[in-house]
Amino acid sequence: MKSVQTFYDELSSQYTDLINKCVPRYGELMYNMFHYIPEGCKPKRILDLGCGTGNLTDQVLKHYPEAEIDALDISADILKESQKRFMSQPNVRYIQADFREMHLAPGSYDLILSTIAIHHIPDEDKIDLNRDIFQALKAGGLFIFADQTRGITNEIYEKHISRWKEEAFKLGSTQENWDMWMEHQDAHDYHTPVNWHLRQLEASGFKDVDVIWKNIMWAVVWAGKEAI
Repeated sequence: MKSVQTFYDELSSQYTDLINKCVPRYGELMYNMFHYIPEGCKPKRILDLGCGTGNLTDQVLKHYPEAEIDALDISADILKESQKRFMSQPNVRYIQADFREMHLAPGSYDLILSTIAIHHIPDEDKIDLNRDIFQALKAGGLFIFADQTRGITNEIYEKHISRWKEEAFKLGSTQENWDMWMEHQDAHDYHTPVNWHLRQLEASGFKDVDVIWKNIMWAVVWAGKEAI
């Protein structure tokens, strides 16, 4: 069985194209990652968790070109793709690390973002990750992530998967692409319901949590740390 790191190492040069063919309304998802950030928020330090080839980092640079950005991913090869993409951006730093072994410094970020990455770790590790993110944010900081989620019942979840396949094929995915994603999902993905995420974020200390966008099994979740 391939590890998550090996899987994304092998896909590094094709990742952006495959994601665009795989995730319905991907552009809308990305738009809503930033739409709900308060207008007065001017983050100086931003962390992109599971940055992939830099699709989210690209949006961060457009919204906050002066910010210092840490782009973190488990795959060295996929980080190299991101580095090539942003060679002219000295304010982007690259970190190879597993979510479970990041050791983020307390109060080191104003904004932490992540797209379609957190579901790769088991639920008990998600709980630890939430705590790590909470302590790494400054007072008043924000954690916003988009991810695949599970339906509250098995029937809903199965219908999510069916709808996903239908939409992915409309976007240009092939049966080979679909089989690859399903093989990876069965081996490495841990989908959890949206309300589970909200409860765990609150238990980690976040004051305001909300679902700000959802389509089929993809949700954008917003969590704010109370200002002092």
